[in-house]
Amino acid sequence: MAKQELKQMINRVTIQGTIMDNNIEVKVDSKGRRYLSGPVEVKVDNDYIVPVDTFAYELKSDGTKNGLYERLVKVIDYPSARTVGIAQAPKITISNARVEDNSFYSERDDRVVNNWRISGAFMRLAANDAKNINEFEVEGIIASIKEVTGRDGEPTDTYQLKLFNVGFGEKVNELTFTFDDPEAIKYINENYGIGDKVTLCGQIVYDQVERTVEKELGFGEPVKQTYTNTIRLLRITAGTEPTPADESGIALKDLQTVVVTQNKMIKERAEARNQSAAAKSTTTA
Repeated sequence: MAKQELKQMINRVTIQGTIMDNNIEVKVDSKGRRYLSGPVEVKVDNDYIVPVDTFAYELKSDGTKNGLYERLVKVIDYPSARTVGIAQAPKITISNARVEDNSFYSERDDRVVNNWRISGAFMRLAANDAKNINEFEVEGIIASIKEVTGRDGEPTDTYQLKLFNVGFGEKVNELTFTFDDPEAIKYINENYGIGDKVTLCGQIVYDQVERTVEKELGFGEPVKQTYTNTIRLLRITAGTEPTPADESGIALKDLQTVVVTQNKMIKERAEARNQSAAAKSTTTA
């Protein structure tokens, strides 16, 4: 039987807000090819500062100019709150961005750690009074739904939904979403099933949470240490009615097979880089 073609699914992110930092820069790779990369950090409602990553080669594989590069190179000169202050920082609109799988291999844990990032290329300055926008719309096949438990195993009334989204070139994005709204909890747990096809809408959460720990000493006042943790979530605020697994036209097991292959490649590339670095270190020692 011929391999089923995986069609690209909906994956749209729109961010509009104040430019807090702009780290896009032009670089040159090991083969001498010019490219640009780096994040633009945008402040939206709730004081969330969302980084949007960029990447584009100057030339396409056939040697012609890359339109994405030409568009993004203009963004390099956009000022930010870091360079001109928050009062003078302009607003930016980032449309047709996407949530991408950004999993990596942890040598310490000997496993691939699932992660995500926001990536985009369509950016333009917005009016100073433009409202803030922070929204995503992602289609995919449900791989799992589970409640998040605390350190002691107690329920938290927060749930996670893992979704497989097919991206460009048949890459499968393994994305974990969070939902804690009572209405969402009720609807999803009663209507969504493993293998169903759904489209989820929501907002990207980037929040800083401080935690203070006191260390008791032999005498005197305890020493206080403050730690800052970054909370990153894809929070669901709405979702479509599900298309049952037997009607979705794509099997969950096929996507799981792709994810296993992708994770194997991530591990192999990481190990190859480590071996190369070790060989160079030995040579120069």
